[in-house]
Amino acid sequence: MRIGKIAAGLIAIAVVACFVRNARALTLEQEQAAQDLRDAEAVSKRHRAELMKIPHVTVVTGELDSQNEAAILVEVDDQKNIDSVMRQVPSKLEGFPVEIDEGVPESEQVLNYSHKGFGPPPTIDQQGYYHHAWSNPSAPATNSNAQP
Repeated sequence: MRIGKIAAGLIAIAVVACFVRNARALTLEQEQAAQDLRDAEAVSKRHRAELMKIPHVTVVTGELDSQNEAAILVEVDDQKNIDSVMRQVPSKLEGFPVEIDEGVPESEQVLNYSHKGFGPPPTIDQQGYYHHAWSNPSAPATNSNAQP
């Protein structure tokens, strides 16, 4: 009877050890994926200005692709311009694959923002930086008789 309890205890310890090891491995995998994404974003920032000069390119950023691996995403303004942009963009930048896709049409952006109460969608400048209307300070009041 005592041997059975010892065996059951050892099996329980072994199961817990395997579980902890697998959980730790998953965490290391997740940490690596997060670091890869940060690296891809840094690469996209270094190349953003030059890629934004290509006609029809609207966004350049780091992302996780369909295989959950870090990549550089280049968005274009219209599906019909993807082939043209593909011919001008390298297939890899600093080791990261480059994916070219159609961006979200402005009409969908407005719907998406207005339905959630966020106001107008952000504008994107030539360097690919987003500018939100709510981040711009409003003009000072011109009516000196206005009450606070």
